[in-house]
Amino acid sequence: MDKVIIQGLTLHSLIGVYDFERHAKQRVIADVVLYTNLTKAALSDDVADTLDYGKVAERLTQIADEASFKLLEALGLAMIDTIFAEFAVDKLELQLSKPDILDNADSVGVCFYRERPSE
Repeated sequence: MDKVIIQGLTLHSLIGVYDFERHAKQRVIADVVLYTNLTKAALSDDVADTLDYGKVAERLTQIADEASFKLLEALGLAMIDTIFAEFAVDKLELQLSKPDILDNADSVGVCFYRERPSE
């Protein structure tokens, strides 16, 4: 299976459990691995035949910007559901990190691995 990878996508979202986290959007970093077949795009050299990572990044940015979740887990699930609904992806890995939340840690985060639900 082929992969499209987006690393270090900087997002901003109203996210957090604590009162101090609910006053302004926080920086969230997304790393995404999207599993799909890239053979048609490789043969045609046409962007219409591939998974457009720019559009995926745009949607993830929009979801984060419009969200108001307490947990990264909820934000991640909203992103996963959208990716499967809107893009030809067979499976994905999504890591979301909050780099500015703990003074004594580089970041905290969650990581998901999901396969396309059976229809």
